[in-house]
Amino acid sequence: MRRMWKWWPSLVAAAGLMLAGCGGSQQAVQDGADLTVWPQPPDEPRIRYLASLRGENDFSSGFGDVLKALGGEQAGIGLARPFDVCTDDHGCIYVTDLTAGVVVFDTVGRDVRMFGEKSPVSLNSPRGIVHNAGLIYVVVQDLGQVVVLTREGSFVRTIGARFAFPGPVDLACDPSTGRLYVVDNKLHAVCVYSLAGDSLMTFGGRGEGDGQFNYPQSATVDAQGRLYVVDGFNYRVQVFDSTGAYLRQFGKQGNVWGMFSRPKGIALDTFGNIYVLDANHDNFQVFNQNGELLLFVGRFSHENDGFENPVSIHIDAGNRIYVADQLNKRIQIFQLLRGS
Repeated sequence: MRRMWKWWPSLVAAAGLMLAGCGGSQQAVQDGADLTVWPQPPDEPRIRYLASLRGENDFSSGFGDVLKALGGEQAGIGLARPFDVCTDDHGCIYVTDLTAGVVVFDTVGRDVRMFGEKSPVSLNSPRGIVHNAGLIYVVVQDLGQVVVLTREGSFVRTIGARFAFPGPVDLACDPSTGRLYVVDNKLHAVCVYSLAGDSLMTFGGRGEGDGQFNYPQSATVDAQGRLYVVDGFNYRVQVFDSTGAYLRQFGKQGNVWGMFSRPKGIALDTFGNIYVLDANHDNFQVFNQNGELLLFVGRFSHENDGFENPVSIHIDAGNRIYVADQLNKRIQIFQLLRGS
């Protein structure tokens, strides 16, 4: 495994400070500082803000928007309550939205479109979404199933019996083992299926012990096939091997850096660093494999330096970081500048 980040002096100093306010994490900055890089000077920047995506107007011309307004047309496809996000290898960003359905931002074709509208199976109330080998997997609350579609939105199959998942919140995929993980916070469990749709096992159950969950929120898989699960109301991240056996955990409840208040999404970069969103702190925190805090990014903000109720995070192969910033009705995109 590649070398993890070193601790930075400003973070060591900040580690003992309480989070300011009632849920917005505050990062001390100097006047004139660039608020879209983290950490702030004099430390070397590691993460930079790139862009925000809200809807169709992000890819349309200003003149076209004026014509639409004069003609009384609606502003177009846009995000209302983004929930989860994933990318494919063709420049498309897929966003599940609790109100809008599934929205695709095509960064190559420069357009925004609804996804899966021609599918015979409804994608109303979608939750987790993941891409693998040219297929898009969406877990749909109203169906209690995973719906599988092509990149073009054509229906392929469903996974799981109808209402098999009473409270699905996230999906994770391990291409090396051909496994699909469904995180269900009403079952307090992770349900494991083959990518072909065969039920393999379920593990978890409600509790505070090792391998148990209390409203799990999300999951991701590393290059070694280990599964990382955000265990929401146990305020921790648990790690399992590919058989579902418990390995370790880190985190606890608190309002100090390195602790969790309302942990949500989780993702890993190509260096093995672990990113955990917190909807109360309005940031994501970056940890190494030992569970040690490396950096936090964001605060309560409607600008590009923070979030309002971020709920999910995705990192692509180029170490671009995508955050579903729910109450700001947008996807925020960041770039990891240096991870080792």
